[in-house]
Amino acid sequence: MTTHAAVGAEPPVDDRYTEFLEGVQRRFLATATKGDALFTVGREDLFEIFLGALTPELAAENNCGTCRLFVQRYGGLVVVGQDAKAKSALWSADSAPPQYAKAAAALAEQVESRPITSLFCASATRWGHPERGSWTHLSLTPPEQLVHTPSVLATTSQYVAAKNADREMLERALTEFPHDVVKKAVALLRTEQLYRSDAILGAGKWLLELHKKLNAIRGQGDSAQRQRDNLIWVAAATAPASFCHVKSGMIGTLLTDLADDLPFDSVKRRFAEKMDPLQYRRPTAAPTAAMIARAEKVMAELGAAGSLERRFAKLSDVQSIWSPTDTPSRSDGVFAHLIPAEKRRGETDLDATPVVMTWEKFARTVLPTAERIEFEVPSTSTSYGAMVTAANPDAPPIIQWDNLETRNPVTWYVYVNGSPAAQWGLRPGEHRQVTAVIPHPATWHVEFDRTAREQSVLFALAGAKDTTYTTGAGFFPEFLTSDLHEIRKTLEAYAKDAVVSGKDEAEVCGLLLSKGGTLGHTFRVTAGGIRVRYTLDRWD
Repeated sequence: MTTHAAVGAEPPVDDRYTEFLEGVQRRFLATATKGDALFTVGREDLFEIFLGALTPELAAENNCGTCRLFVQRYGGLVVVGQDAKAKSALWSADSAPPQYAKAAAALAEQVESRPITSLFCASATRWGHPERGSWTHLSLTPPEQLVHTPSVLATTSQYVAAKNADREMLERALTEFPHDVVKKAVALLRTEQLYRSDAILGAGKWLLELHKKLNAIRGQGDSAQRQRDNLIWVAAATAPASFCHVKSGMIGTLLTDLADDLPFDSVKRRFAEKMDPLQYRRPTAAPTAAMIARAEKVMAELGAAGSLERRFAKLSDVQSIWSPTDTPSRSDGVFAHLIPAEKRRGETDLDATPVVMTWEKFARTVLPTAERIEFEVPSTSTSYGAMVTAANPDAPPIIQWDNLETRNPVTWYVYVNGSPAAQWGLRPGEHRQVTAVIPHPATWHVEFDRTAREQSVLFALAGAKDTTYTTGAGFFPEFLTSDLHEIRKTLEAYAKDAVVSGKDEAEVCGLLLSKGGTLGHTFRVTAGGIRVRYTLDRWD
């Protein structure tokens, strides 16, 4: 703490306090603005430690209530480094002038030797009071990315409390499900012998990676244990939604069965029962009156009532990885999907020998040069689906992969046990033109999707529409943001009876191809005057 001298007064002795304040801010910006989470340790006695390391004269000058409050609130801030050790975010002898170097070193030593007690978030744009009256005090100006923005459903303190609770659940799960059990679960999920295993593979890989990091820390003493605790804090603070809820999720069901040494057939059967799309993450009972009232309040606070209105998607709504290069201009009439006989002499496509390959090879070697793709419609029911999107593009995001910076409210649906070609306006045996190949919407703006949903694509087919569609909102609770988790039962009830508009104008309906689904589909691809039939017998 320092004061501004009054006009005509004797100037105070320069204790380089301003340099000390600048050093604290500089240290903070150097250690806490790299995207790392901030945590705090016990800090009740830190101000006494600070004063005790100063000379008596400086201690008297710095014995200030405003600075004391700052140190009590912010003095214990730490970040966790790559070595899993806590590092003080404020204090360092190297960034302090000589008069304050001993005090800064004492604070750093104390802070870095104490266990983390909580995640730290603050919504204030200035931490502490830089000036009060004629006095200058300890304070920080955090960069924008460190200022927490409360949601309409959770204050900053509620957000911190939830993350701290996540840490406790994660710690219990790590104890209950040791490394070898998690390793076995991930290996089993990767075999793709468990129904819809891709939905939880991401959570399993995340948990296994955390176990590996914990096991890499050698030793059994307090220092090693504190490093492990620090890693768990970081994992909980940065985990995707629900990943810390190991015990209550599907990954917990699998881990429990493996820990209990159940035979493979029992594990597979129990997993399939719980992963059934009609059951997984879907409420099993109607919402109560209280649930409906709470859902009304949540949606009103979010201003998201309009977000529930959905419509069938058009090609302009989606992000494709392939579209035809020879698409003729056409009308939207009933015969728009038919191929006109416009080839002149010598321009007939030459049919080559059929080829069987994986989807991944097809995507890598065939799609880049394909001019036209046609789907050979099978006689049996298969996984046809449709993409839907927000009817009101300005409505607040409610889908996990949609956000205000990069809007993407598109989802898709597919019938669980497949559906016949006739339901989609297709005829078995025909070759229907593919108008686009579209990956899962969750992957459009990210490098990879933690839930492994990236392993699926939709082949949009010309003229295809879900002709028997009547009701259903085209989204599942598992698609929704974590903010809506508490009202998912009410939203599920709403989704069953809601109607997606624009069925007759739909342009993104067709074959859904996924790693865990049925393959063996055949496509006719034209490129450079050569036409080849490709059968995709497996994903990779």
